[in-house]
Amino acid sequence: MEKEGNKHLKIILALIVIAIVALTPVLIHAIRQYKEKQKEYSYAYGEEPNDGPVSYSKDKSNIINPKTKEVIVEDIEWCHYSDNKDEDPIVLFAKKGKRGFCNIVTNEIIVPATTYTKAWEFSEGLAAVEKDGYIGFVNTKGKVAIKFKYSYRGNRLTEFVFHHGHCIVADSSNKIGVIDHKGRWVIKPLYDDIHLAKDYAIVYKDGEFKKQIDFNGNVVQDGIIDYINNIYYEETYTDLQSGKKDVGDVLNPDFYEYRVGCYSGLINSKGEIITPPIYTNITGISPTLFKAQLQDWNSIVIIDQKGKVISKVS
Repeated sequence: MEKEGNKHLKIILALIVIAIVALTPVLIHAIRQYKEKQKEYSYAYGEEPNDGPVSYSKDKSNIINPKTKEVIVEDIEWCHYSDNKDEDPIVLFAKKGKRGFCNIVTNEIIVPATTYTKAWEFSEGLAAVEKDGYIGFVNTKGKVAIKFKYSYRGNRLTEFVFHHGHCIVADSSNKIGVIDHKGRWVIKPLYDDIHLAKDYAIVYKDGEFKKQIDFNGNVVQDGIIDYINNIYYEETYTDLQSGKKDVGDVLNPDFYEYRVGCYSGLINSKGEIITPPIYTNITGISPTLFKAQLQDWNSIVIIDQKGKVISKVS
């Protein structure tokens, strides 16, 4: 009877060993998946795996000093910071619907998340904040350095950033210009779009040519266009093999559609501007006739090779 019991025990132990061997790959895979999910979960809350300024614990995301691990701000909603934390140690964070800034080297809360509902990242010692629909700038001490006088237009987090001493902002009429570190206009707010370079800006008003302007307000180049498209028109031809007539696209070698911002104009092969950029689209009808769509995106006119409106289609 005892031998029979030992036999059953050995069988049970053998089955357990077989089950463990069989389930080991499954368990290892499950553990790996769990770790990956934990990693994704921590990333969703802004935690970095190594020396980042954000940690996640007890259902909270916290900003910490990456070296000492000391908690600087608890229970944040999200944060934004530079990859180069040694040169740019200031972190923008959101907490309870407000925005604030802290220094992850000195552990100092520069601007507590109590006043501003919108804020942007620091650049060149200044950060934009919004108050009552207007934008101002604070310095690295949290003091207002440029007063609240620029319109907020739903700008993204990448905007209101200084580059080479200049920043794009809007006035009360929502036209944009460029200011310096003192908040002085170096390019007046007259434009709908601006692209900054180190020594100049490309400025644009809807339906006009772009201009290259320096930071003394001088026009360096006028009449800048974005790109040029070929124009085709349809032509009926006879297939030599079948003898049947067909329609094909023919490239117009004498005229092109050029684009400035969202608008089109007509230019010839000599580089002469035929029409200003006042249309949304231009296509060919014949070698010397063109279909041009107006800015309401519905109306179409026919123009000739001199840009004169021949007729209105719709």
